[in-house]
Amino acid sequence: MLARLLMLAMLLTMFLYSGCSSYNFPKAVYEGVQTRDQLQSTPGERLGKPEPINYQQYESERKR
Repeated sequence: MLARLLMLAMLLTMFLYSGCSSYNFPKAVYEGVQTRDQLQSTPGERLGKPEPINYQQYESERKR
């Protein structure tokens, strides 16, 4: 139920801001997915994993 609500909120946000030229849609999607993954995992599951990289680091790695 929570996942569907978050997905609906993300879709609504995409549609509302898709026309704005200053809005960085790929960054919003990336951060939304990172947040969803973090909310779905327990603290014990995250304990051994490294902290996810932010969007700027992701972009620099992707462009290399």
